[in-house]
Amino acid sequence: MIFPAKSLSEIPIQPKTPAAGEFRFLPATIVTRSIFLLFLCATGVTAGAADHARQVTEDARHDRTTLIFDGQKPNSMVCDTALRELPDGTWVMVMRGGGDHEPAPENHVTITYSRDQGKTWTPMAPAKLPLERTGLQLAQSPSELMVLRDRAVLYFSTHDGHRAGWKSWLSESTDGCRTWSVPQLVPGRLQNKTYVRNHIVTRDGRILLPFQHHVARRDGQPEPNTRTDAVRRSRNGVLISSDRGRTWSEHGNIKLTDDEDHSGFAENNLVELSDGRIAMIIRADRLGGVLYYAESRDGGRTWPEQARKTDIPNPGSKATIYGLGGDSVALVHNPNPKHRSPLALWVSFDGMKTWPYRRVLVKESSDGPQGRMNYPDGFVSRDRTYLHFAFDDNRHRAVYYGAKLPPLAAP
Repeated sequence: MIFPAKSLSEIPIQPKTPAAGEFRFLPATIVTRSIFLLFLCATGVTAGAADHARQVTEDARHDRTTLIFDGQKPNSMVCDTALRELPDGTWVMVMRGGGDHEPAPENHVTITYSRDQGKTWTPMAPAKLPLERTGLQLAQSPSELMVLRDRAVLYFSTHDGHRAGWKSWLSESTDGCRTWSVPQLVPGRLQNKTYVRNHIVTRDGRILLPFQHHVARRDGQPEPNTRTDAVRRSRNGVLISSDRGRTWSEHGNIKLTDDEDHSGFAENNLVELSDGRIAMIIRADRLGGVLYYAESRDGGRTWPEQARKTDIPNPGSKATIYGLGGDSVALVHNPNPKHRSPLALWVSFDGMKTWPYRRVLVKESSDGPQGRMNYPDGFVSRDRTYLHFAFDDNRHRAVYYGAKLPPLAAP
C-alpha cells in the first residue's frame, strides 16, 4: 500500500506565481539551516529526515518559474494544462482555453511553444484541429498529449458545451504539433464519456494509456444533462500497445466505490515500479479527502475490481506521478484534503511505500489563499535533474514551473 512518511512536515517556503513575462529563479527557504536543524533535533526527527530537509532547502534554490499566459475575460479560461518536450527540444504546452469557465461552448484546445526551456512562450493560439466546432462538437478540450519519436498524438474530448454528446478523439501530428490529422474517435466503448490520461512507456517498450470512463445507468435510462450526472460511475483502466501506438487492447474496469450515484473526475495516473508492477493513483472526489490506489502485478494486463484508499491527502484534484528510475517516484499534487493549495512535490525512493522528501513549491495562488492551483502536468528532464510542468493558477493563469529534483539512485 501507499503510506506517506510521518517524520517530515511540509515546509511552505515558496512565493506566489510570477508576474507576466517574468522568468524567476526562486529563493530558498526563509528558515535558516541552523534553526531548522535545531528544530529537527528537538522533535526527535531521524538523521535521514534531516538529510532530506537539507536537500529540500538546497533544491529550492534552483527552482524556476514563469507565467505562460494570463487570460482576460471573456476568454480567461485556463484548464488541463499539459507541458511536453518534442524530439527537437522544443517545449509545447496545450490546454483548454476559450470562455471564462468550464464546461462552456467557447472551450477549445489552445497551444503555445517555448524554444528556450520555459523562459519565453509564443502567444497562446488555437490548435487548429481539423474538426469543425459545431453542434455536439462545439466544445473541445485536451486530456493527453503523447509525444513519440516520430509523431505526437493529441487525445481530446468534444461535447455541446454542457457535456451532452461527450465523445473522445485522437489526432496525430508529424510536424511538431503545428498541423494535425483528421481526428478519429477512440475505439470501442471509450469513444463515449472518456478522458484518456498521461501515458507511460514501460521498460519493455509497451505504451500504457490510463483512461477514465463513465458507464451508462443500469436501467438503460439516459442521464440528465448536468455536469454532475455526466461523470457518474467512473471506471478506470489502461490501453496497452506493443506496436508503438498502432493497435491497442483495453484492460481494467476499476471502481472507486460501490455507490453507483457517485460522480467525479478520476484523472488517473500511472508509473512503472522496478519489479514491473504498474501503480495507478486516482482522484476520488468526496471519498475521504485522499488519493486512491490500484496496481497491476502483470504489467497492466489485470487490475483489481476496486481501488483502495491511501493516506495521501487530496481535495479532489488531479495529481501526477513520474517515474525517476528504479523505485524512485515523484508526485506533484495538492496535499490538502479540503482545498487545492498548496502545490507540492513529494518523492518516494521505495516504490511509493513512503514519501520522505516533501516540499511546497507554491504556497498559494496569485489571487490569494482562496484561489486554487490545478492540473500540474509535465515531464522529467532527460538528465533527471528537473521536473518541468505547467499548472493553472485559479483558472486564468497558465504557469510554468521547473522543480529541482533530489539526487536519485541509479535505475
